[in-house]
Amino acid sequence: MVVRVRIDRRKCVVAHFCLFYAPTVFIPILPDGKPAIAEQYRVDGNIEEGIVPDSLYEIVKEAERNCPSGAIKVYRE
Repeated sequence: MVVRVRIDRRKCVVAHFCLFYAPTVFIPILPDGKPAIAEQYRVDGNIEEGIVPDSLYEIVKEAERNCPSGAIKVYRE
């Protein structure tokens, strides 16, 4: 099953809960420190959209649940 992850960096308040819960999927990008999707999971190089293995579903869902700004969306296809 495909797991899609999106992060709306405009909504992000840089709380970094996503980095805590899913550090292999989300990485900070300078200069603002806002998280982005790690390069190996990006769709067409887009830092806000990724596809992760199903084995990472629970950790990205936990990041979604704990994001205070609601900037992260995770869904299976």
